[in-house]
Amino acid sequence: MNAVHAEGLTASANSAFMYGIGAAVAALITLVSIVFAVRAYRAAVAAGIDKKSIRSVIRSSAVFTLIPSTAILLGLVTMAGGLGVPLSWIRLSVIGAVQYELIAANAAASAAGIPALLLDLLTPRVFVSIAVVMTACIISGPLFNLFFLKRYNAGVKNMQQKDNRWGHLVVDSMFMGMICTFLGNPIIALRLDPGRGKTALLVMFVSAAVMALCSFAVKKGKLKAFEGFALPVSMITGMAFAVLF
Repeated sequence: MNAVHAEGLTASANSAFMYGIGAAVAALITLVSIVFAVRAYRAAVAAGIDKKSIRSVIRSSAVFTLIPSTAILLGLVTMAGGLGVPLSWIRLSVIGAVQYELIAANAAASAAGIPALLLDLLTPRVFVSIAVVMTACIISGPLFNLFFLKRYNAGVKNMQQKDNRWGHLVVDSMFMGMICTFLGNPIIALRLDPGRGKTALLVMFVSAAVMALCSFAVKKGKLKAFEGFALPVSMITGMAFAVLF
């Protein structure tokens, strides 16, 4: 794609119109959150819970939410180079996570023949396709829950009652499948581009090691309050190693 088209797409992806859409989405989510928070507060009062205790829970929840939410900010920074700030902001404001968003975006870009998820390499059609893929695929989760979750939970419960080992095996297998998916991308990158692939593998192993240390500190060191900080700490450490090496 020539430089003129690249600059045009970059300007469009970060335009005031896109920021306006992002602000509207954020406002809607904030409104819904406030409505549910008010209803939850009233329900707690109606249940006879002391207002002082409710306010204490609200304060502690707010404090322990601020720092772990830096992981979302880091995700925004990670995605902004490939999709622009507004679309990244919108996607991370709703259902989803930076891991899913990047996998979906890279898959769509790769299918279109784009070698890397960089805004300068995208065409308007590919950019729209990526946005549609990221949005449409995540809807499968709520739709599955809406139509099949009760049946799925009943099946898992029956399996656990018959032989609890199978229940653990199914859950562990699904988890390992997800981990293998994440492991595959750096390995493929190493084969296609040794320089970039080595950095990806280094970041993956360093982040995993830091996450393991954080988990050990939470479980063995009785640092339960540190649990919410594990993800941002591992992400920041991985990014630091990527910059240094």
